[in-house]
Amino acid sequence: MRRRGFSLLLAAGALAGCASARVRYYRLAAVPGVVRGGDGKRIGVRNVGIPGDLDQNTLARPGDAYQLNAYANDLWAAPLASMLQTTMVRDLAQRLPADTVLQDGGAIGAAPDVYLEIQVLRFVPDASGNVTLQAQIGSRPGNTQDFKLQDFTATVQGGSTPEGLAAAMSTLWGQLADAAAGLV
Repeated sequence: MRRRGFSLLLAAGALAGCASARVRYYRLAAVPGVVRGGDGKRIGVRNVGIPGDLDQNTLARPGDAYQLNAYANDLWAAPLASMLQTTMVRDLAQRLPADTVLQDGGAIGAAPDVYLEIQVLRFVPDASGNVTLQAQIGSRPGNTQDFKLQDFTATVQGGSTPEGLAAAMSTLWGQLADAAAGLV
């Protein structure tokens, strides 16, 4: 009987050693910016385009130019492209309080006066923990194909922790929202 109890204790200990690390979920936060007022437009923020290598649920961690590293148990709370779109809506609503900012393709289907379109080209940390956002922002009236296009590039130190990187990405996304508010 003693032997059986000891065996069960060893088996439980072995299983406890196999337990995986706790999974942590992160999201981008809206970052306050300069309030511009707006002029009563309805702005539709379209789906955000992201490169295929960022279309994953893990957070990218610092690495070199030829390798995309990711944290094993630190995940985005939602698909990154969706989270970027939602956060841009919140950022723009704060910056343009006289305008109505809607998530294009969301539950509210009001036709926008202007569409905001964003294509992310790069949004990862380098080996030193600097996060660079390189993107293209397009703005066009809802009833024409005329558009304005602006390139955007900025870098912020994010460090080497998932918390620092998510904060740096939120800051950069807020800076992109400042540029977008000026474009629409």
